[in-house]
Amino acid sequence: MKNIIACIDGSNSTTSTCEASAWVANKVDAPLVLFHALDHSTQPVVSDFSGQIGLGSQEELLEELAELDEARSKIMLKHGSELLKEAQKWALSQGVKDVSKLQRHGSLLDGLLELQDKLRVLVIGRSGDDHSVGSQLETVIRSIKTHILVVCENFRLPDSYMIAFDGSAISEKLIDKAIQTPLLKGLDCHLVMIDDGGNHNVAFEKARIQFEESGVKVTAAILTGMVDKALIDYQQQHGVSMMVMGAYGHSQLRQFFVGSNTTKVLSSTHVPLLLIR
Repeated sequence: MKNIIACIDGSNSTTSTCEASAWVANKVDAPLVLFHALDHSTQPVVSDFSGQIGLGSQEELLEELAELDEARSKIMLKHGSELLKEAQKWALSQGVKDVSKLQRHGSLLDGLLELQDKLRVLVIGRSGDDHSVGSQLETVIRSIKTHILVVCENFRLPDSYMIAFDGSAISEKLIDKAIQTPLLKGLDCHLVMIDDGGNHNVAFEKARIQFEESGVKVTAAILTGMVDKALIDYQQQHGVSMMVMGAYGHSQLRQFFVGSNTTKVLSSTHVPLLLIR
């Protein structure tokens, strides 16, 4: 059975990541793996000041740096272990049947790529650049080929989601996948399209009917304006609790959410973003 993997690093989004991953694991009845990566990419720099500093002095400084690095590694290891222990205890208290801990040395992305064959849904926080998870968010989104749920600092159980449609074949495939995704079962759907002057109304209506025939309560709306502002304004005005996008293809919407503007979008919304593969 494939796992739900939650990336935790002790940042301000760790609590919401744990809450969201427990919800996902219970929703799809899958094992939960709490993952912490020990990234040792920062190493002491060896410089050659042979004309200014004696070799003996340099060796002494490097020894001190090595000792500090070793002490730092031990502290990081202990801190990560405690995080995992507490997170596991909490997840079990939330009714998750199968919760395991995993701590690995190396980069977050390398660790996730190794685990990808056993990965069903990745849950990751959007912490800033000063945290090990948040600083690698866009790289992870581009590299991991499974569903990814990106969470903010405050998580609440979703009761609705918004999915953007642009009339393309990629967008139609997204509708099919959304209907089939167990994680979205039982949630109300807000189907929206940005009016770009094209003739997509027939395809949009077809998508709305497809949701209805699948038993999904759907509200359809055609929006105007810039993609980012229109989507975020609608989400806030209607209290939609999760945004859903496709993480494949080359449509305008896909480029917007998974391209260079990912950070901008995630910093503007306060609800989780589910990227569907």
